[in-house]
This record gives sequence, C-alpha cells and structure tokens, in this order.
Amino acid sequence: MNSWSGSGRRPRIMASSLSLPQNTITDILSRLPVKSLTRFKSVSKNWADLTSAPAFIAAHLRRSSTDPSLLIRRYHSQSGWDYGIWLITSPTLSYATQLLRIPLEESLPLFPKIVGSVDGLVCLDVSPCYASDFAMWNPGTKQIKRLPLPLITSSRDNPIWMVFQGFGFDSFNNDYKLVRIVSFRGNDASPFLRVEVYSLREAVWKEIEERFELALLCGGQDGVVVDGSLNWAAIGLQGFADRKVVISFDMGREVFKTIPLPPVTRYGNVKVVSYMGLLAVAVYPLVFAANGNNMNRFEFWVQSDSEDGMKRWSNMVVVENFSKSLVPVGTWGDRELVFKHVGVRDRENQSSLFLFDPVDHTTKRLPVDFVDICFQGFSYVESLVSVS
Repeated sequence: MNSWSGSGRRPRIMASSLSLPQNTITDILSRLPVKSLTRFKSVSKNWADLTSAPAFIAAHLRRSSTDPSLLIRRYHSQSGWDYGIWLITSPTLSYATQLLRIPLEESLPLFPKIVGSVDGLVCLDVSPCYASDFAMWNPGTKQIKRLPLPLITSSRDNPIWMVFQGFGFDSFNNDYKLVRIVSFRGNDASPFLRVEVYSLREAVWKEIEERFELALLCGGQDGVVVDGSLNWAAIGLQGFADRKVVISFDMGREVFKTIPLPPVTRYGNVKVVSYMGLLAVAVYPLVFAANGNNMNRFEFWVQSDSEDGMKRWSNMVVVENFSKSLVPVGTWGDRELVFKHVGVRDRENQSSLFLFDPVDHTTKRLPVDFVDICFQGFSYVESLVSVS
C-alpha cells in the first residue's frame, strides 16, 4: 500500500508491502557470493545475524560446493621468484584467473605453502622450515588467523628430519583438523615418528599415541582428504617392502592404517588424489630410475567396494608412451585430473595446465601459462566458514 509523506513528494512504500517470508529471504541470500553477503551484513542486524548463523553457513556451503574452483600455488624454485596463489574459476567455461593476496600484516621469510583447502578454508604453512607455523585463511571473507605453535619442536639433541602434514574436515566431530607427522632420525635406519593434531574447534594441539611402523612417507606431498580421512603416499617396509602404500589417517577416530597399492606403482611416481569421493592414485613416469625399470606410461587407479565387501583397486586409464613432462597435480571438481605440462617455448621453461577426464579421455587446456617449475593444485569452494 502506498502513502504520501507530503504534497509533491515521491510515494513511500510501506515496509510491510515488500516483506517476504523468512524462508524465501534465506533461500535467496544463500545463492549469493560471499562478497555480496559480506556487504549485506550492514543492511540490518537481522541480516547480519542470519548470514552468521551455522545453518545458513552450511546451506550456503552446500550450494557453493557444486561449483568448485581451482586453487593454484605456483613458484619458480630454481630462482625463488615469480610466486603467487591464483584462483581459477570456470563460469561458462571461460576459466577466469585471479591473483589472491594473503592478508598477513608481517613479512614472511618464504612465500606460504598450502597445506590443504576444505570448505573455503585454506590452511597455510607460513614457517621457514619444519612446518612449524600455520595460519588459517578464508579467501572469500578475507579472514586470517595464526594458529598456536605446534607442541613438537626440533632440538639440538633431537633434530627434526622431515615433517608431513594434512588438513581436512572431521564430520564425526564437526571439526576441522590439521595433522602434523614429525620424523626424527633414529639410531638405526628407520626414523622415529611423532604425531600431533590441531583442532580448530578446540583451538589446541594434542599429541596422539597412534603410530604406523610399516612405511616411510614420501616427501613433497601433503595429505589428501578422502571420505573423512587424510592420505599420504609412502614406501613400504617389512611386509610391504619394495612396494608403495598409502598411509591413511581417520580424522574421526584418530587412527592410522596402511593401504597396499597396485604393483605397478613400484616403478613410477605416485600422486594420491580424491576422485568422485573415492581414493585414487595417478601413476606416472619417474624422471630417473637407476635400475632401468622406468615406466613410460600413465595409469589411473581407483579404489572402490567390490561385491564381497572388500575394497579393491580398478584400473581406469592406461596411456602408453606417456610424456615425462606431464605431471598430475590434483583434481578439479573431484572428477577431472589437473596436469602440468613443462615444455620449451622461446628458450624458456613454460608450464601449462590441462584438464583430463578419466571417463571419456577428453582433455581441455586451461588458458593460463606461467614461467614456473612448481605447482600445487587444490579444489576450492567459496564459503562463510569462520577461521575461528
């Protein structure tokens, strides 16, 4: 209903005539990008409270998860320059790129490394060495929070050898967890391991007694989230000697288990990935193999439940005479493999990105070229999830 506030003035529309049911308002807002929702918090206290409610944040996340982006950390390790974190989105398959700025106030000795990306939260390793300092970052809301320092540290008498980490969501306890596996040099050939877990909900580190003794984790790869577990490629020991395995950490029960891999992985590099919610491995050529047993093909294996209830590996893809210059770096949308191609153009190393669909074997080149050697690739969805 219209009313007049005075002669010659524009009509003022009564608020009641434009009011919408709360469910309709919630549904509309849950479809908007985080940037818009952040601005709309200033519209009213009701909208600010609504968009901060856990139920709304979860509803918004469910919608965002259907259209993930690709988060790329790139760097030129030989020269130490030209690094950055890029977000690649695919609206109408135009693959727009955006350079992200990390809102840290202090300067860092090294450009942050990405530990993992889950539900819009990106865990960063901001330490110079030994993965000893972390920050939680939400690129959508631009929130960032430094985490407490880990409990397990290096000392002169007991120096750290290597550190492996992973970041994921524990659906059983509704918690985000950062896992840090610290390897110390032992008196014999086997390293001594200690494990600690950071709970975002409780905001504390705790060391856990659970151990795995049958494998050595492979360097250069962080834990990959698959169905509530973090997974690392590893080299088998004892009963699994001379074979590669996956070390899997159940984030809900906080226990480890060892998963044997197909025999073909013995002579190739192994990249653990998530594919359609299942554990998968990409096996690709080694750059160098002293024993001459190098493989010249690419294989993609997926683990799923068989009729007898056991989990078994099935081979989805075999590509013969696979180029050593093609390296898998992750998956986009949990269904397309992301490959880095390193070639020579104008006498410079040029890195290009390709998408490969394991089902129909089609490839698509992403319109991004970098003079870089190293990439990290992660699936990313925009969200309102708080870094706290």
